[in-house]
Amino acid sequence: MAEQTERRQVSQARVVFGLLIMLVGGLMLLDRLDWWGVRLNVPVWPWLLIVLGLVRLAGQSSDASGCTASRRTAMWLVFVGAWGLLNEYRLFGAHYGHSWPLLLIGAGVFVVWRALDPPPRDPQRLHHD
Repeated sequence: MAEQTERRQVSQARVVFGLLIMLVGGLMLLDRLDWWGVRLNVPVWPWLLIVLGLVRLAGQSSDASGCTASRRTAMWLVFVGAWGLLNEYRLFGAHYGHSWPLLLIGAGVFVVWRALDPPPRDPQRLHHD
């Protein structure tokens, strides 16, 4: 039997999206290092995490395989981004020094969520039973 190799299709949209993320990351690094006078007056990283999480949530298919893990990852990105906004804008008097336990609480919620999720169905086992 001849071994078949599948060529993975390159998603141009994902490549462009990845390049944009690298560009934003580079600009943020320049801002933090204060090189070349680049100044971002808006805390970008929390917004970036929230947008990435929402894009990931919106891009989920109706296929159940891996969907829950992807949803958890997307929700974690939104949660960490919201925590960042809370601190960057000092909402409710929050700052990084005393709000970091919120990340532990959130991590615990996601661990419990993962433990309570049913295991993904194996499509191979469905055909053999």
